[in-house]
Amino acid sequence: AAFSGQSGGGGDEYLSLGGSASYYVPQGKRTLFYAAVSLGTVFSADLVNQLLLGGDNGLRGYPLRYQTGENKALFTLEERFYTDWYPFRLFRIGAAAFLDVGRAWGGDFVNEADPGWLANVGVGLRVISARSSSGTVWHVDVAVPVNPAPGVDSVQFLVNTRKSF
Repeated sequence: AAFSGQSGGGGDEYLSLGGSASYYVPQGKRTLFYAAVSLGTVFSADLVNQLLLGGDNGLRGYPLRYQTGENKALFTLEERFYTDWYPFRLFRIGAAAFLDVGRAWGGDFVNEADPGWLANVGVGLRVISARSSSGTVWHVDVAVPVNPAPGVDSVQFLVNTRKSF
């Protein structure tokens, strides 16, 4: 859970509350089921402090910052696959198949073109540097939005780094 706030002159005050939970279930020697839920809300948020969904903020099948709002809910289901592939003794390789469902709503900056619940499905490659002290995991994801609004690409391609699979 998280709690944060900001106070200053000129009406810059805001308050943010949020929480998340994750569930892991090993399904075999090389597979793992992962589920997560993340909820958040902000009070008196201006454009800078809005909660975001899309791209690397969750909902990988939608463009970055596709939905904004004062409230956010995000659900993720993944099946993770671990391999013995260890190219050049430099990288460990894994993969994931995922489903994301979420929504951001409320406030003055809501995406009016597509304000409801959004979902996407996709697959991703995970590359872990075995010789790096930082423990960085490269995520290469291809995601397809379910029932996208006009103007949303039918396939999203994301590359980013994280500290976890």
